[in-house]
Amino acid sequence: MVSAPKPRKKPKSVRGRRVRKSAAARVNHKARGRTALVVMLALLGVGLTKLVLIQTVDAAAYAAAGENQRERTIDLPAQRGSITDRNGVQLAFSVEGRRLAVRPTLFADDRQRGAVADVILSTLADSAAAKGLTRAGLIKKMSGTKKYVYVADKVMPAQSDAILEKVRPLLLYGFPKTEAEPGQKVTQQDRLHLSITAKDKALNALVPDRQDVREYPNAGIATSVVGTTGWDGRGLSGIENRYDATLAGTPGSRDVDVDTQGTPIPGTVRGETPATDGTSIQLTLDTDVQYRAQQVLQQYVTEMGAHGGNVMIEETKTGKIVAGASYTPKQFLTDKSPAEWSNQWIADPIEPGSVNKVVTFAAALQKRLITPNTVLSVDGQITTGGITVGDAWSHGPVDMTATGILAKSSNVGTLMLANEVGVKDYYSMITKFGIGKKTGIQLSGESPGRLPVWSADPAKSQWTASTFANVPIGQGVSMTMVQLAAVYQTIANDGVRLPPSLVQATTTDGTTTETPAAAGTRVIDATTAKTLRSMLTATVQDGDMAHRGTAPAAAITGYQVAGKTGTAQQFVDGKYSDSMYTTTFAGFLPADNPQYVVVISLDRPGGDREGGTSAAPMFHDLGAYLMDAMNVPPSAEAAPVRDLYVNLGG
Repeated sequence: MVSAPKPRKKPKSVRGRRVRKSAAARVNHKARGRTALVVMLALLGVGLTKLVLIQTVDAAAYAAAGENQRERTIDLPAQRGSITDRNGVQLAFSVEGRRLAVRPTLFADDRQRGAVADVILSTLADSAAAKGLTRAGLIKKMSGTKKYVYVADKVMPAQSDAILEKVRPLLLYGFPKTEAEPGQKVTQQDRLHLSITAKDKALNALVPDRQDVREYPNAGIATSVVGTTGWDGRGLSGIENRYDATLAGTPGSRDVDVDTQGTPIPGTVRGETPATDGTSIQLTLDTDVQYRAQQVLQQYVTEMGAHGGNVMIEETKTGKIVAGASYTPKQFLTDKSPAEWSNQWIADPIEPGSVNKVVTFAAALQKRLITPNTVLSVDGQITTGGITVGDAWSHGPVDMTATGILAKSSNVGTLMLANEVGVKDYYSMITKFGIGKKTGIQLSGESPGRLPVWSADPAKSQWTASTFANVPIGQGVSMTMVQLAAVYQTIANDGVRLPPSLVQATTTDGTTTETPAAAGTRVIDATTAKTLRSMLTATVQDGDMAHRGTAPAAAITGYQVAGKTGTAQQFVDGKYSDSMYTTTFAGFLPADNPQYVVVISLDRPGGDREGGTSAAPMFHDLGAYLMDAMNVPPSAEAAPVRDLYVNLGG
């Protein structure tokens, strides 16, 4: 019988022998355990305290912050009102457009940015939206650190859609991991693949915003009057600026939820306030007449080598402006001068010259000092206030009718009548005509001109001894074309001055409201106005020396024409120039039934041209067109031929 072996005892080993811990070690171990427990409890306490704060004290603040991260208020643009002429011809209107923006940090690399830039440039080529865009400029905007950058304005919806369609693959799939071998097609599997989250971000690298685009279908016609808008759709000049708030309307708003990239989440719209579209404005301008006026003005300025010119046409019985333009050839433009076509006709006053003499005659007729046939002995010179003034032609004493003094534009005879009127009554008359103050025309930038203030109190008066030798003959006083037109409109309208108007009607929500007629200002009585109209027809008379006025070139076959020429020395470097002149013609037609006022000025026409040989022919061309275009019937009879001299002796 074999016995089971006894278990062997584990041999003792010095290295593996357990050493009993000392009492001190046991104490340190317990201390460390208690310390760890204390730290753990402290951290837990901080956490519990923070949790309490979040759930109680700061709960509202954190909730609001969370809402702000996902709620957005989106502006709803209002449709800007249109601008039309008196016949409804569109001069400015808005179409829905886009403004392209990028989020630079969402692009993968510069290769991707360059490809997107190429798509934008090729799609927008030859369109208004491509103006100023370059590949380098686009890439620079796509490479910055800003979160949101606009890269293209005035993009049409179709253009925007085309760009997004072409760019989408570039943003979603990037570029091949490796370049394909010649003739080898790059498959979708060869391209970089993005996660769903990454795709969302990638597609937000280029986004379109709504931006209405302002269209000017008759660009070049009344451009300075209509004006322009900026990239933000706000008016910068002209009617666009003057009536910006009216045209713009009131934007609406919409509350939506957005994702982390700021993109609205479908189905989360709430709290919507609809936009109120802007009011449309109908101007008093006639596009056809405006176009013709600009053509004729440019033609005469160019042919005469003038430095510029102005023209304005106004209805005599309403004050409505039919056309208004100013033109400066490019070679005479400077950094400080206005644009080639501008609104100098309301903004830049000129010294009018002899067209201002009608004020003196209106005052003399109103005081019953003269009749058209009153005869005065007029010398070649006159001294007034220490200043000696002569006529434009040399002559000795000659008997002239009052009509002859006006039609021949005698400075001496006019100052003789002004002295009869007296400075007080003369100043009263010229201010009644509106000189020296703004007319209130509905355009920004109007100038009041300059009329020295007269006062019976010498301490308050700006008139010197020589002022009364200049102002009655149109020097030492300045006025705009719209002010000059008001003087002749008053005479043509039986002595009642009407404020000029550019706005005929407004339309809001389909309802059209005519601009109410403004109250007129009585300046002279109807008899005086009628008499002065008749006298002014002598200016365009032709014939011998005793019957020829200064402007036969302004006459229009079949129509009575009334008007006055002017040739004013320009004030340069502190004195009046002997070589630089402003020539003018102001008149109305038909004189026997005035319908339209036409005023013209030319800046330094070449040669020795005066108003009768520069502005007067232009009046003829434009007036003849106007009578035909507006279907104005011819005058019933020709104007009577008046004697300008009683004799030609002296």
